[in-house]
Amino acid sequence: MVEQLMTLNLRRGFINVPTWRKSKRAAEEVRTQIMHYAKVNEVVISKWVNEAIWARGARSPPPKIKLKLDVDKEKKIAKVELFELPLAAKRLVEKQKQLEAAAKKKEEVKKAKETKEEKAEAKDASGASSAAPRQAEPGSGETKKEQAKMTQAQEHAMK
Repeated sequence: MVEQLMTLNLRRGFINVPTWRKSKRAAEEVRTQIMHYAKVNEVVISKWVNEAIWARGARSPPPKIKLKLDVDKEKKIAKVELFELPLAAKRLVEKQKQLEAAAKKKEEVKKAKETKEEKAEAKDASGASSAAPRQAEPGSGETKKEQAKMTQAQEHAMK
């Protein structure tokens, strides 16, 4: 894929169009100019380019727009994005990255937990006696110090 930066003059395309149709014609002008320039059959215009054209309404699109153009010569497809994303787009991209990172971390924790459980099951199955620390029942009358001593004694016995 070839990436290029370009500035399109949209005023040429919508100057002789009724005022209520100018933004629509500007969006069509982006498509036609990119098709002519890149010699492709299909142009994919990003959401943010469309919003930049329609930001001031149907009657007053921007006269020029800076774009980043990705051309795939094999598939004859051109993808058009804004040269610099607006703040809302940057925030959205950052939020998506954070969500992906959180999902990845959650998946890693889940895998680690599963492997830990499998190791514990394998240890139990191999015949090693695993004496779990004894839990005190609410009415047994043992204090926290006694419980701590019992757990220490059990851990020492396991070694």
